[in-house]
Amino acid sequence: MSIKNKRFAGFWVCAAIAGAVIYPIMGPSRVAAQNPGLGGAKTSSSQPITTTNPPERKLVNYVVEKNEIVRDIVLSGELQAKNFLSLTVPRIQSNFGNTITYLAPEGSIVKKGERIIEFDDSSLLNSMADAERNLDQKKLQIQQKKADLESQRCDRLSSLAQAEARHKIANLYGKIDASILSENDYRRYQLDVEKTRLSLEKAQEELANFDRTYASQMTLVEIERSQSELNLKKIQSDMQLLKIDAPQDGILIYGDNWQSNRKFQEGDSTFPGMEIASLPDLDSMQVVGYVYDTEYSVLKPGMKCFVKFDALPEYRIGGTIESLTSVASRKGFASQKKLFQATVRLDRIDSSILKPGMTARVNVPLILTDEEVTAVPRAYVGVDSQGRNFVIKGTDPKKADTLFVKVGAVGDNLVEIANGLSVGDKLLPIQRMTEVSK
Repeated sequence: MSIKNKRFAGFWVCAAIAGAVIYPIMGPSRVAAQNPGLGGAKTSSSQPITTTNPPERKLVNYVVEKNEIVRDIVLSGELQAKNFLSLTVPRIQSNFGNTITYLAPEGSIVKKGERIIEFDDSSLLNSMADAERNLDQKKLQIQQKKADLESQRCDRLSSLAQAEARHKIANLYGKIDASILSENDYRRYQLDVEKTRLSLEKAQEELANFDRTYASQMTLVEIERSQSELNLKKIQSDMQLLKIDAPQDGILIYGDNWQSNRKFQEGDSTFPGMEIASLPDLDSMQVVGYVYDTEYSVLKPGMKCFVKFDALPEYRIGGTIESLTSVASRKGFASQKKLFQATVRLDRIDSSILKPGMTARVNVPLILTDEEVTAVPRAYVGVDSQGRNFVIKGTDPKKADTLFVKVGAVGDNLVEIANGLSVGDKLLPIQRMTEVSK
């Protein structure tokens, strides 16, 4: 090996020895195993991790007693007014479909005479302009017809006057004594008298006929003018129908647009007879609930219930089922489900907070037993793998006994125990006993 290579190898050996000596002094401190992220034992003391056990829940005994088994039937529905004034699309002759151009805000309190609905009347404005022009033309036609008839009458009067003059002249010639005239002249004069007489009678007859038809000819043009006036008045009346004012005080409720499956709004196309809005009688409000066929058979008119509203969570009011429909109908235009309807009469109506259209839930308590029976909460009744019902009788979990019982009616909260328990027995909850055993 050359001297140069020996010096290079000696340099790396010295560097390695120096690194081994310096690293323990300058290197990073060791991480404590007990608390990762904190310094070792020489730099900081370890911090013990504290653990807290959750508080144990106390087992609650239930003392068996007699009670009614109740199951609540819950109906969904909405608040509606029994009596209301319906506002429909007007039936006008000049136009079939109409577009809504203005609707007063839904839920607003309106006063009698206040404008609440307007429809597009642009086509009627064009029709009214045409009707006005037609009426002006008919008036001009009347004046022109009258002038023409007066001119014709003057012509006939002039013809009559000329016929009378010719007849007078012919009479003068016809009165000349025949002795002084030749036979031909005499006969000619007598013939002229007869001709002028006939011409006079004809002129008189034409004038008389003209006078008789004068009124009828004027009547024809007057009828045309009256028809034009009638058409104009119909259009004006239709325009008034397209602007609906509130007929009475009340709260405005929009109707359902079956074409769009939503409430009516400005810009919607409508047809005559469609209900656009209504003014309900707030003192006649009732809840209309929807009933499935599985629950329809157990509901009867006269059953008591209580009603809650989604908009008023703390408000609850009693009611009575007033009637049930005999035929199922669709809940909505787009829905395929058919439901029965139950009308619920409220015990009292507070119109200051209850408004039509509020969604409601009707709870109808259905008593499943004719009298009070031995009953326990559902949490105290279990079912084994073989489908048998059992309870845990006792107060001490370690000494409690498992008893198989026969279950009767099952309510929302309580279960009827037909056999196996007596009033006064103490039970432990099934779920808590399962947790304790684990």
